[in-house]
Amino acid sequence: MHNDYLFKLKIAQVSDVFENVSNGAAISTQRFTELLRQDGHKVVVISTGKPAPGKVLLKEFYPPVPRIRKIMQRMKFVFAMPDKEVLRNAFSNVDIVHNQFPLLLGMVAVRLAKQMGKPVVSTFHVQGEQLMHNGGLKHPLWTKLTYWIFMKTIYNQSDVVICPSNFAEREIKKYGLKQPTVVISNGITHEYHVQDIPKRYPGKFTILTVGRNATEKRQEMLIRAIAASKYKDNIQLIVLGDGPLRSRLEELNNELLGGKAEFNLLPTDRVIEYYNSADLYVHAAYIEVECMTALEAMACGLPLLIADSELSATKQFALNKKYLFKTQEELTDKINYWFEHRDELAQAKEEYLKFSEQYAIENSYRKLISVYQKVLKRKEETQPQYQLVLQHS
Repeated sequence: MHNDYLFKLKIAQVSDVFENVSNGAAISTQRFTELLRQDGHKVVVISTGKPAPGKVLLKEFYPPVPRIRKIMQRMKFVFAMPDKEVLRNAFSNVDIVHNQFPLLLGMVAVRLAKQMGKPVVSTFHVQGEQLMHNGGLKHPLWTKLTYWIFMKTIYNQSDVVICPSNFAEREIKKYGLKQPTVVISNGITHEYHVQDIPKRYPGKFTILTVGRNATEKRQEMLIRAIAASKYKDNIQLIVLGDGPLRSRLEELNNELLGGKAEFNLLPTDRVIEYYNSADLYVHAAYIEVECMTALEAMACGLPLLIADSELSATKQFALNKKYLFKTQEELTDKINYWFEHRDELAQAKEEYLKFSEQYAIENSYRKLISVYQKVLKRKEETQPQYQLVLQHS
């Protein structure tokens, strides 16, 4: 892709999960790993999951706290058990350690990498509120404590912190980050594009939402908002994804929508078909550092209706206030508005498609390579032995 780079890098990607298709951080790590390898860089992935070339496997574990274990199991997320010897061996032959999660593996990996003199890049994928709210701990003190741990063990120990959005950068600085930051979007891959797909539900105004069925995603609000719409009999809701609230959402669908909403978990190519056959994408989540599904929907020319939350970056994708809502009642009103203004919505498809172009993953990839090069240059200036590594990588 970008073979004009002067040298090839050796990167360790440290991520508790890697193959998880319902976790945005894991998907982002997969995509950038693939691009790096296509470009001739050597990437070793240190994670749980299935054995694969270029991957170092760690054991899975859940914390010995029943409540946390139950939540993580419902979210289909596992922790990686840090193994210092395994990490040390993996880090010994890399130029950069890139950490993806602020959990126990990341804490051990960042500390060990610093001890070994390796430059560390960390990406801010996970908000403290997300972890605490999923555990039912919504008091601000819990969030502050979580960020204090994040800063002490991960982010203020990193050479640079990557933030997926300007919002994420402001948030992490608000909680005490002292290290340099760079804003790099997760980006959109070319597989997400406009296709001539027949409507899945002809004659229906189709609303799509994609994401983990979890508290912070607020699919329940969307179901209730549609149920309150005067056009509910002519609206088809599609919920793609899985998660701890799946059964609760299906019960609500039966209770309020007569069981008409479609719930599904599909491979990427089918999800793209759904983006292209829907009329409106609704993202009700109140916690997001960016939102990859919103990026994907835009790239397929699907207009967005987004929650205007103080804890979410996704509102940056709204073309104007017509595409934002704060409450369930306002969401119902906006759904009614767009149901009645199909011509305006058709025009918005072109505007969103054009808006999405700036988020092409190639742009993010170039920025990522630049970050790697800069941290290595700083390391070279302080540790001359790195110059030889760069020249012969």
